[in-house]
Amino acid sequence: MSISVKLFGDLREKFPHKKYSGGIPSTLKIESDKLKTVLDILKELDIDDDEISHIFVNGIYSGSGKTVKKGDRVGIFPKRMGLMFKEITQIKSIYVKIVLHDELRNFGLAETVVDLPEGSTIKSILKKYRITQLSDRLEIIVNDKPIHKINYVIKDWDNIAIFLL
Repeated sequence: MSISVKLFGDLREKFPHKKYSGGIPSTLKIESDKLKTVLDILKELDIDDDEISHIFVNGIYSGSGKTVKKGDRVGIFPKRMGLMFKEITQIKSIYVKIVLHDELRNFGLAETVVDLPEGSTIKSILKKYRITQLSDRLEIIVNDKPIHKINYVIKDWDNIAIFLL
């Protein structure tokens, strides 16, 4: 499976040994049948999810859990370029109900519905609420089932409850 990956900003500098087309951004062709999501691409390229500001799959703003397939084009922007994108016009949103329990209510509304880009993960929510540093002390329940993977991909209209242990 071949996927075209465009790296912007200082992410380009991570791959001086890789062959890529000239110019800005750097374009890599990745051949692998093991790539199922953008997270798999990040792992293949040894890019930490925390280094990323925006991800686009085929021109649509997406989360790191977004599924990819043969022929897809993936654009990855570093945090330092995040402020350059004030308006993102193409976004396929999912809506998620989030309930923060007990002390976590200091980080946001006790209960709310948020919109996130398709392919968002539990980690996306923890970043949104600025509680990633507490991830090892959280109990996360999605649709009445405990979730222990921070890269679990959220679906449209999931109900997520977050507890501090």
